[in-house]
Amino acid sequence: MLAAPAEAQEIDILDTQIQYNRGQNVAPLYEGWIRNPDGTVDMWFGYLNKNYEEVLHVPVGPDNNIQPGGPDRGQPSVFIPRRRRGGAASRREGYVFRVRLPADFGEDDELIWTVTAYGKTDRAVGTLLDLYVLEGPPDGNMPPTASLTADRTAVAAGDSVALTVAVSDDGLPEDERARERAGVRWQRYRGPGTVTFDPPRSSFPEESEPALGFELGSRATFSEPGTYVLRAAVNDGDVNPAGWPRVPSTTFESVIVEVRPD
Repeated sequence: MLAAPAEAQEIDILDTQIQYNRGQNVAPLYEGWIRNPDGTVDMWFGYLNKNYEEVLHVPVGPDNNIQPGGPDRGQPSVFIPRRRRGGAASRREGYVFRVRLPADFGEDDELIWTVTAYGKTDRAVGTLLDLYVLEGPPDGNMPPTASLTADRTAVAAGDSVALTVAVSDDGLPEDERARERAGVRWQRYRGPGTVTFDPPRSSFPEESEPALGFELGSRATFSEPGTYVLRAAVNDGDVNPAGWPRVPSTTFESVIVEVRPD
């Protein structure tokens, strides 16, 4: 079953507005839901930063909250700009995070993510409508397992930390193009300033045996004080066809770093 709701949200956002580099808001997007073997429910969300250049930081709180149970349900506070190329589905940040809900979350219940930026408020409403059901990974492919560590969790502005993610994977999908895509994207998920990653992306080693595990690293440098959540998005190279309602084969691991004035 192809999912229309997310794309329907995007049509007005992406294709009927003038291009702006700055000054626009964020549209949170509901991707869909999947029921786990234990009966719990995972709801997946993404977003569209309507700016082409401005990175928005909306701290978790009144202007960035999820209810019920919030305001903090693991959502980002950093929203990267929309991409300049590709169709609507490729210009948004899809499947950014998930919220796990209890098994008794009902068909009449809603989980609402609300984001306000530049005085405009948008909402994504998560429901258990059949229209939003997501498929699991194809052909038995499971997301990688990963753990993320930092050599320091408190530094001064201008300093850096070394990040290391330990990864193991089932080796699926087996096609060569997927293995070329497999890797880690290093992300500032929350935090007020700029974080520079070196490198910003790390590829899976070509000669490794995924099931045996390997480590990848990056160095993060902070521009200003604050509390930062850094994230490693570990993907095994599996890519959803545009518009196909499927849970991504990606594992997200995070670490918190406190940055003090220099």
